[in-house]
Amino acid sequence: METATWHFEPIAGAPLGAVAHGVDLPDVDDAFFEELPRQLARHGVIVFRDQHLTPEALQEVATRLGPLEPLVLDQFCMPGHPFIYILSNIVENGRPIGSSTDGYGWHTDQAYYAQPTAYTLLYGVEVPPEGADTQFANTRLAYETLPPERQSALRKLWTEHSYMKMIMDRAKNPAFAGKVPLPTPEQQAKVPDVVQPLVRRHPVDASLSLYPGGQTVKRVVGIEDAAAGVALVQELLDWCTNERFQYRHVWSAHDLVIWDNRCTVHRATPYDKERYRRLMWRVSVKGERPLSS
Repeated sequence: METATWHFEPIAGAPLGAVAHGVDLPDVDDAFFEELPRQLARHGVIVFRDQHLTPEALQEVATRLGPLEPLVLDQFCMPGHPFIYILSNIVENGRPIGSSTDGYGWHTDQAYYAQPTAYTLLYGVEVPPEGADTQFANTRLAYETLPPERQSALRKLWTEHSYMKMIMDRAKNPAFAGKVPLPTPEQQAKVPDVVQPLVRRHPVDASLSLYPGGQTVKRVVGIEDAAAGVALVQELLDWCTNERFQYRHVWSAHDLVIWDNRCTVHRATPYDKERYRRLMWRVSVKGERPLSS
């Protein structure tokens, strides 16, 4: 019986995250991809250093984790590769090649889908020498640290998520003035508002995590005052993103980072877009209907 040459090393001093060693994607055995979901559930975030991936290879890795998820704003998908979403400030022939406004503000990916994103893969093709880090926070640990009576109360709550609320809030942000593309009526029709549990159970290990969503939250079901409901969720999001629950990833070119959206939130950090170029490829893996606690 062959001994695996790959292993996962927890990131020292961080409350989540691990680095995969001995891995050359996508040329790893089936045993690796059988183990990867368990490691993602355990660590939340897995970092793969020095991975030289083509678009085809990136999609191949993602499909080993599940079905790929189409994006709403498909105008920023890579030509010929509709499941690869481009994040970039690069402009070619007078047009941006990708979105430069996505990812800011703490959130979990595609919580506005009935079956939200399970895993996100983000690959650094061209990264700035400073700034543009990605911060992650452990929403499982944040939940487990709450008093038992608070946990019990939160397990009874559900939140309504709205894609259009997120887009309109982003469009009002002066930092993104004129840079936020508005979805067409056809694109809007793909993402009706959806209700999700505020505490969700992980399908891999049955652990419980807060699922605050972020900018997509429109209201808390059962709380008549919508603003009060949103304020409650913001309070929980602030709790989840306390520094004690965070890992900050500093990018190098050819890093691939995969994270589990069921037990983490994340956000992009700013960089000098006039001075530096940034080019990232993102692929989303479709998840299941969130399990309530």
